[in-house]
Amino acid sequence: MFAVNTYEEIEKNERLLNEKHIITLLFVRPSSPGAKDVINEFNYIHYNAGKYCSIYAVGYTNDEKYFKHHTTVVGIDGVPWYYNDAAFIAFKNKLEQRLKWKYSGEIELIILQSNPEGRKILDFRNYLAIDVNYGIKNHYIDSFNRFMESLIRSARSEIETIKLTRKISITI
Repeated sequence: MFAVNTYEEIEKNERLLNEKHIITLLFVRPSSPGAKDVINEFNYIHYNAGKYCSIYAVGYTNDEKYFKHHTTVVGIDGVPWYYNDAAFIAFKNKLEQRLKWKYSGEIELIILQSNPEGRKILDFRNYLAIDVNYGIKNHYIDSFNRFMESLIRSARSEIETIKLTRKISITI
């Protein structure tokens, strides 16, 4: 799991990793309903995902000097992470211009795959957007933790989004 506040940071990190795997963009503002429970799972998610699934927390950084105004949360291994609404919104707006997806305002995930051989390292051709709170409310998702466990377990054997979505525990 990585703290990121720009699209370019993700591309740079994925080029360094240089392997095919599942990528998850996690949109969780600290002020969102249920966010505290999700943020409390960052450390577990990081170690559980390992090299099989890159998970990026959008709008966050581990460099305190990066944002003038920020909200501090506990990141990986107890190291502070810093969240900034402006960085989150800039990232969200850039993605909304690129995709048909529109942010719901709550906790969301976008699942895609990496493409290290391609000109564009992030492959959105078969992306899946999941509104976590909506899914829980409407019984598509049992819980965030159960969903993430299923996603990461599936990412250990699948590197393509379309195949992964057949294995994760969600009713689509």
